Amino acid sequence: MRVAVSSLVLTLFMLVSATASAAVDYSSALSQLSLSEMRQAALGIWKHGLNPKIYWNDRLETLYRNGGNLEKTLRPQANQAFLRMLRDLQIGSVDPVNAGRDVKLVRRDFLTPKQFQMIALAAGNNAQSFVDLVAPQNAPYIGVQAAIQKIYPHCIDGTWQDIVPVTTPLRLYSIHPVIREIKSRLALLGYTMRNMDDRFDGDLLKAVTDIQWNMRIRPDGEISPKGKVWSFLSVSCMDRVRQIQVDMEKMRWFPQYFEKKYIFVNLAMSYFIMMDQSTDWPRVMSFRTINGRPARKSPTMRDEIVNVIINPFWVVPPTIFYEDKVNDLKDLTSEQIREYFDSHHYEAWVGGFRRKVDPTTIDWKGIAAGTVDPDIIIRQLPHLGNALGVLKFDLTNSFAIYLHDTNQRELFDTPMRQLSSGCVRLEKPLDLAEYLLEDTPWDRQTIASMMARPGEVVAKPTEIPVPSYKRMPVYTAYLTSMMNSDEVVRFVDDIYGQNPAVLRHLDGRF
Repeated sequence: MRVAVSSLVLTLFMLVSATASAAVDYSSALSQLSLSEMRQAALGIWKHGLNPKIYWNDRLETLYRNGGNLEKTLRPQANQAFLRMLRDLQIGSVDPVNAGRDVKLVRRDFLTPKQFQMIALAAGNNAQSFVDLVAPQNAPYIGVQAAIQKIYPHCIDGTWQDIVPVTTPLRLYSIHPVIREIKSRLALLGYTMRNMDDRFDGDLLKAVTDIQWNMRIRPDGEISPKGKVWSFLSVSCMDRVRQIQVDMEKMRWFPQYFEKKYIFVNLAMSYFIMMDQSTDWPRVMSFRTINGRPARKSPTMRDEIVNVIINPFWVVPPTIFYEDKVNDLKDLTSEQIREYFDSHHYEAWVGGFRRKVDPTTIDWKGIAAGTVDPDIIIRQLPHLGNALGVLKFDLTNSFAIYLHDTNQRELFDTPMRQLSSGCVRLEKPLDLAEYLLEDTPWDRQTIASMMARPGEVVAKPTEIPVPSYKRMPVYTAYLTSMMNSDEVVRFVDDIYGQNPAVLRHLDGRF
C-alpha cells in the first residue's frame, strides 16, 4: 500500500511539474514581447471575432496607464491573458462536443511549448505577428473574417442604424423615405447601390432578390410588411457580428490550414466548393447541394472520398427505414406491398444480405408497433430513379453519410435545399467524378456510358477506387454568414439551431 501511495504521489508530482514547466515555457516566450504591442494586438483581436475586453480588461488597462515597473505589476497578468487569447484564437474556446450531436469533431490540441517557442522566433518577438501566425488561415475562416471586418466598425461608429418597418409593400418603382435607409444598410453589406435615393430601383431589386434566395424563399423582389426581408433588415448590428463570430469559432475546430486540394460544403448555404492548388493552374469547382433537413441534420465533420460508385445500390438507413418505409408499408395489403417494392425496385433482405425474402411475408405492422424485432434491410436496385441517382462518392465515416447524385434534380433550382436525410446531394456529380478519376481509364465519356439509362435496371454497381494521389479531404460546416469574392456579406437563418449552443459556450463573445 505504501509503495502504491508513493507511486501515485510521484506521478502527481511529475504531472504538476510538467504543467508548471510548460507554463514557464509559454510565459518565457511571451515575456519577450513588448507590453505595448501585446496591448495593441489584444485591442485589435476583434478582427478575428474575439472580444478585446476579454483579453485586455479594464484592470490591465489601468495598470498599463499607471506606468511604473510594468514588468512587475502588469507582465504576469498580461502574459496569462495573451496566452488565453492565443489559445482561443487557434483552437477556440468552445469544445465541439458542446455544439450539438451533429458536430462530429473533437477539439484540437493547442501548441506545445516547443511549437510556441518556434512561433515566437518566427514572429520576431512581435505580438501582432504572433497573432497572425497562430490564427486560422483556411479559406472559409478568411471569408467570415472579412465579413466581421466589414460589419463590426459600423456597429462602433453608429453608421448601422435601425430601420423602422413600414406597413406598405415596397416593390420596383416604389417611392418611400424608408427606401433610402434600406439602401444605406444594404450598401454597408456590400451590395451595389448607385443611387442613394427614395426610389426602389434595379440595384435594390437585385439585392432584395439575392436576400430572398438566401432566406430560402422563392424571390419575388418585393419587401412585404412583416415578411422575411423585413426580418432580415431588423437584425441588429451586434447580433450580426455575433452570428459571424460563431462561424469563426466553428472554423477553429478545423485545421489552421486546409490542404492544397480539398472539398468544402457549407451546409447552411447548401453550397459545394472544390479547390485544387497543387499545380501552377489552380482549379475550382463550385455548385449547389441539397443537405439534411433540421430533423436529420448533415453533420459537421472532416472526411475523405475513397470510392466513386457508378449505379449504386441504396441501402435504406435505419432512420428512414423506421420513420418512413415502415410507416408507408404497415397498412398496405400484400398486393400493395408488392407493388410498392416493384415500382421502386426495392428488395428485402435478412441477416445482413444473407437471404432475400418476399416483402409480403414480413410483419410490417409488428415492426411499426415495436412488437417485432426486425432483421430486415431494404435495398434499392441501381437505376435512374434510385434515391442516390447514378453516382455515389464513398466516405470513411461510420454514420452512413456520403456525397451522391439524386433522382430529384429539379430541387437544385429551389432556394430551400435543406431537404435530405443527412447525406449531401450534388448538383454536378459527373464533374466531380471526372476530376477524381482523371488520368485513369475512367474519363467522362466512359463514366457516362456506364450510367443507367431510362427504364434500365442495372444488375450491380461499378465501384472505382479513387487513386491515392487524387484523394482529398471533405470538410462540411454549418456557416450562416460569409463574404465571397464579390465582397457582399450574406446571411442565412440558422434552421439547425446550432449557433445558440456555440454562442452560449463562447468565452470571447461580444
